[in-house]
Amino acid sequence: MEFVLYLLLGACAGVLAGLFGVGGGIIIVPVLVFSFTLQGFDASILTHLAVGTSLATIVFTSINAVLEHHRRGAVQWPIFAWMTVGILLGAGIGAKTASLIQGPQLQKIIGVFAL
Repeated sequence: MEFVLYLLLGACAGVLAGLFGVGGGIIIVPVLVFSFTLQGFDASILTHLAVGTSLATIVFTSINAVLEHHRRGAVQWPIFAWMTVGILLGAGIGAKTASLIQGPQLQKIIGVFAL
């Protein structure tokens, strides 16, 4: 049953992201928080788990998108190289910052950001 739930979640997030141009994480994270709560995950880690799971799924969709855009000649690789340095640095700082924030507070921050 969980497999079907997550399959539907991914499909809905993909459709909404495609229709409205929003990141799938804005949809997936709240639904994962709700789902993990129903499954009995500890409240102190479930938001971090939801964000991490969402980010892990983005890896695969991003690789697929980059390959398709590259195939069409729509990737500026020199710009990508410089952005990668900043993205890796920012991701590290973001992960460290998130580890210092308690789960319920992180939920509120994500909620405000989503609005």
